[in-house]
Amino acid sequence: MKTFVSIALLLMMSVPASAMSLREAADIAVANNPSLQRTKRDIDTARQDVKIARGQKGLSVSLSGSFSADKSEGVQESESASSRVTGSIPLYSGRRLESAIRSAELGVDIAQLNFDQSTDDLIYQVTTAYVNALENRATAAVDVETRDNLVEHEKNIEALYVAGSKAKIDWLRATVETSNAAQDVARSHAAYEVSLTQLATLLSLDAIGGIEVEDFFIDSVIGELDHYIRAAEENRNDLKADELKIEQGEVQVTSAKSGWLPEVSASAGTGFSARSRKWDPTSDASAGVSASWSIFDSKVTRARVDEAEIAVEQLKLAMQSDVESVREDVVTAYKNLRSALVRFDTTQKAVELAEEERYIATERYRAGEGILLDVLDAEVALSTAKKNHVSAKYDVIRYHFQLSHAMGNTLNR
Repeated sequence: MKTFVSIALLLMMSVPASAMSLREAADIAVANNPSLQRTKRDIDTARQDVKIARGQKGLSVSLSGSFSADKSEGVQESESASSRVTGSIPLYSGRRLESAIRSAELGVDIAQLNFDQSTDDLIYQVTTAYVNALENRATAAVDVETRDNLVEHEKNIEALYVAGSKAKIDWLRATVETSNAAQDVARSHAAYEVSLTQLATLLSLDAIGGIEVEDFFIDSVIGELDHYIRAAEENRNDLKADELKIEQGEVQVTSAKSGWLPEVSASAGTGFSARSRKWDPTSDASAGVSASWSIFDSKVTRARVDEAEIAVEQLKLAMQSDVESVREDVVTAYKNLRSALVRFDTTQKAVELAEEERYIATERYRAGEGILLDVLDAEVALSTAKKNHVSAKYDVIRYHFQLSHAMGNTLNR
């Protein structure tokens, strides 16, 4: 079996020193994205739930006190006061309290996994936007090159027309094609700026002025599909969270069954009381163990147990659905990447052939052996071939990350 997609980040073009790498962009998004930060707060909330659950099993102390004054006609006024401190601790709850603690602890792990999955989802969004910006910039560069080539053709044809060796219609046609190419440049440049704006939004930046993306390529070797499916099933944080939710549901079943079992607690207390006639306080102390056992509750406990067991079955079905969805994501990304790799090789060859065709058409026209239409067609064919190659190149990158995301770790962090 071939190894997993190998990554070689290769710089393809000169970029400014201030260019932002993909990993840097992902780090900025993770640090700044408000939605992700809200998800992180869920972990803190889950940790507080653990403290609450553990506190229910520990010692509790209460303080109470009272003061009263009585006055009746013909009877001397009397006053009384009392106070008491009582401590209690549960000894046995039928595993209700233990289940609450375990459920809360699982809640922390689930919240962490949800945060990790949300983080990777955000990174994948940033990656997609980043690659889109690279592709739009490269497409714009092809359009600029095509326009410049047509401008050069127009100048040459104009010179030949002035010299009387070419017809005016050739010059007019060249001028029109140059104008059309200028429109393509304007559209592709606008698309590039839009993609930068989308990236800036994910990075929680106010403007695109400081963003310069850094070009790279991924030299991919694709392995067997089953390998990626197994890796996804083992690594995806959302599937791990599903497993813990099922365990948490089973803990809830145990907690519901505690309604059939007794509860035992121990308590101890001390206090004093006094009356106004003497105001000599008297103290007392007490300690004991108490137990309670509901022997009939009109099948309320049975209903709670059934409800908890149904919830577990629903969680298992939800996980099965998620597993199928993950497998579909992997298969889709795998096939997309395999197709893009084939396209990358074929489009590279097409560019080489188109460049040769354009050279021949241009030289034949200059020698008076060809027509302008051949030159323009060759120029369009070359532009199309280069754009197809650009598309294939960034599809290789895009689908590589799509496959990595489907496996649970977009940037292999």
